[in-house]
Amino acid sequence: MQKIVDYKNNLKTQAEWQLTKAIIQLNSENEKLSKLQNQKNNQYQKLYSTFKDKTPISDLQNMSSYILSLNHHIQKQHEGLKNAEMAVSKSKDGLKKQMIDEKVWVNAREKSYTTHMEKTLKKETMELDEIAIRLQR
Repeated sequence: MQKIVDYKNNLKTQAEWQLTKAIIQLNSENEKLSKLQNQKNNQYQKLYSTFKDKTPISDLQNMSSYILSLNHHIQKQHEGLKNAEMAVSKSKDGLKKQMIDEKVWVNAREKSYTTHMEKTLKKETMELDEIAIRLQR
């Protein structure tokens, strides 16, 4: 029974690692998205400042193309972020399942141990009673 409990504990530990990995990935995706949004904001500020100066149309077109490209990357990053959030949720569910499963087996082990101890105590009591009866004769 102890080997099963140990095995379930190992599965729970693996589920914890998976959750940690998924959370790290989620944080990484959030950082990437934040960087892209900052780049986009900076590019908009540059574009705005060029309207005050005399800037060639080609430069404005390049800036506009870059902003469109950043928008596309941001959209892709949102998808990556959504996938990472789903992975975290899935990992949390897996961890919950493993924790419940481990608890069931720990309780079963404890119940088995209690039953064993009760049987052992009853057997010892019977043996002591038998010895006492023999000594009285």
